[in-house]
Amino acid sequence: MQFNKPLNKILSQDGVHDVYVLDDAAYIRVELEESKNTGMGCRYENRALSQGRTSDLKLVVFSDNFLEAPTEMMTIMTDDTGEIYGHDVPKGMSRSKVREGGMWVSSTYVMYPDIIPKSELRIVVIPHGLSFIGENEGVKDVIAFNPSPSTDQYLKEHFKFEGPKHCMTTIVTMNYLE
Repeated sequence: MQFNKPLNKILSQDGVHDVYVLDDAAYIRVELEESKNTGMGCRYENRALSQGRTSDLKLVVFSDNFLEAPTEMMTIMTDDTGEIYGHDVPKGMSRSKVREGGMWVSSTYVMYPDIIPKSELRIVVIPHGLSFIGENEGVKDVIAFNPSPSTDQYLKEHFKFEGPKHCMTTIVTMNYLE
């Protein structure tokens, strides 16, 4: 089957407990769950989820940690102009990418109070690729993201996942090369 190579590649990663194929009906339910997210009082936009909607293969991965340690922002706070007013700072992200004037609101999130938003702010989940999977596995356009807590719970119940409670849920979407 066409999905065996990418599925096996993900299953072979350290800390991965299980991988499930996410059908279109369950993906719609994921979209509904994600739409409930309030984004800390801001609008919420999951670009990764939107971009993955038409992908050939959609997977749900349960693992001990990130499939790859993030080195770039995973969520941003932005307005309609695209200006970034805040973002997460993963451990692997160079601190030189934090702009001057940033105010740390937690150990992993920085905001920029020196600029005024030009429209309503929204929290945006940014799509990320995975460097360990691609053409060798017969796929392209790989997108990975971690869903909201309510979506995480839905997916664990939907797939009857009985692994460790602390497991992280990652949704990975991709297209076949053909």
